[in-house]
Amino acid sequence: MFKNAYVPYKGYWSSPFCGWQGSFQNQNAVDLAAATAKKFFELRGISPDIFDSIVFGATVPQKHWFFDVPNFATQMGNPHISGPRVSQACATSTVSIKVAAAFVEAGINSNVLVATCDRASNSPNLLWPNPMGLGGKPDFESWMVDGFTLDPTAGTAPSGTADNVARENGFTREDSDALVLSRYQKYADSLADDRKFQKGYMIPVEVKISRKKTVLVEGDEGVIASTPEGLAKLRTVSPDSILTFGAQTRAADGNAGMIVTTKDKAAELSADKGITIQICSFGFARVEKAHMPMAPVPASQQALERAGIKLADIKAIKTHNPFSVNDLYMRKAMGVDDKIFNNYGSSLIYGHPQGPTVMRIAIELVEELVLKGGGYGLVAGCAAGDSGAALVFKVN
Repeated sequence: MFKNAYVPYKGYWSSPFCGWQGSFQNQNAVDLAAATAKKFFELRGISPDIFDSIVFGATVPQKHWFFDVPNFATQMGNPHISGPRVSQACATSTVSIKVAAAFVEAGINSNVLVATCDRASNSPNLLWPNPMGLGGKPDFESWMVDGFTLDPTAGTAPSGTADNVARENGFTREDSDALVLSRYQKYADSLADDRKFQKGYMIPVEVKISRKKTVLVEGDEGVIASTPEGLAKLRTVSPDSILTFGAQTRAADGNAGMIVTTKDKAAELSADKGITIQICSFGFARVEKAHMPMAPVPASQQALERAGIKLADIKAIKTHNPFSVNDLYMRKAMGVDDKIFNNYGSSLIYGHPQGPTVMRIAIELVEELVLKGGGYGLVAGCAAGDSGAALVFKVN
């Protein structure tokens, strides 16, 4: 599908992910992403002037949202460019990378910065005009809270879609808890040796939390350790559900980005010219109503087919897994070996800032493939409206 879209080794970053109402709760996500990108460029010795376009992924409006992409570009150091904003719920990063790869593949652009950010904390509260309301009373919508409460197409909350998939596949509370424990242990591997794995891509972020106090956020905030005893004590969200608080992700804040460019430019910008990272293919699917956790499977199958490979060729798989059910279903439906599945962490554990979530997951996939000496990797996830998206990367 793609033959000419590449990523420089270490040509990517992620901020730490801070949990709901944490250290990033009052930071404008666009401003914070620009500051993080600027720091990334300084650390890597990259000039922002090299970029001829931006693909900007975000889902939660911030102040001055009308100007978000050119504002970001100016703040990060290149006031001469802009580009499209992509907003596709949890698939925002996946689609943003695909758009950038398509631009490079078509020769429209040569060097694209894919920047993603969101702040789920303190999200907007909207008043929609309603001339038919009592006395013209407007309709109220909380951008984040109402979005997590009801999918108007599915007729249920996202957690309800997970319950549907769990019931139809016979997944149990014990299956769910075991999956969560495994995912936490894999995340813990990224913290070993003083967070050696995370420090390979994560940029510490300095934020001003009051007029007199500034803090340096170096690692994820709000991650809750999972133990068999702790998980067993949690109640399910409803009597007929297998999900507990520990078996679902949590809202978070953060940003992440990636350079998508030509093969020659990727080699020039690479931290190691012996490592080549290629974006191979993209897949998208939509499944039966109110069955969202199933969607990454057909999206992944499409991406594999377009890349001309099979699951047996894949050395690592990473997913956006807002519920334990997501990974339980993919493992069952595709026969995924857990040894290659979500190593070093996933959004189930470190949180979900919407736009940048899959960007961080894709970065971790690339880093894992490098550690394994190369090969194909698959990144996938579900998104609003029972949809899913996936990408295949190849590292040589």
